[in-house]
Amino acid sequence: MLRSLTEVGPSKPVGYLPLKTIEDFVQLSPETVAAAATARGLTTAQFSPLECCIKSGALYVYHREALASLLQARADAVTAAGLPLDPDRFVAHIAAVWVDVDNPAHTVIRAAFADRS
Repeated sequence: MLRSLTEVGPSKPVGYLPLKTIEDFVQLSPETVAAAATARGLTTAQFSPLECCIKSGALYVYHREALASLLQARADAVTAAGLPLDPDRFVAHIAAVWVDVDNPAHTVIRAAFADRS
């Protein structure tokens, strides 16, 4: 279950897990998972249910440099989709706003998660 977070790196800039999944199924605290990611040189952001489109809130882990490169490489698509170019603001935005598959932002978000499906 932690694969969404442990695979984050240069080829997978962003991953997340709902807080409930981390606590109930992985049986770790979000803070413990975040500390392990930070020790690997990654950035983390925890969002409460009030800040996040995920019902229980979520922990996002991201490779800031890889995400910045991806956003810059796709700057025209990012801007056209109304997404922020700043990696930290991008993560906060995708945590807060659920995007349907037909939304132009969906392609950029899928790329950030390295979702090839």
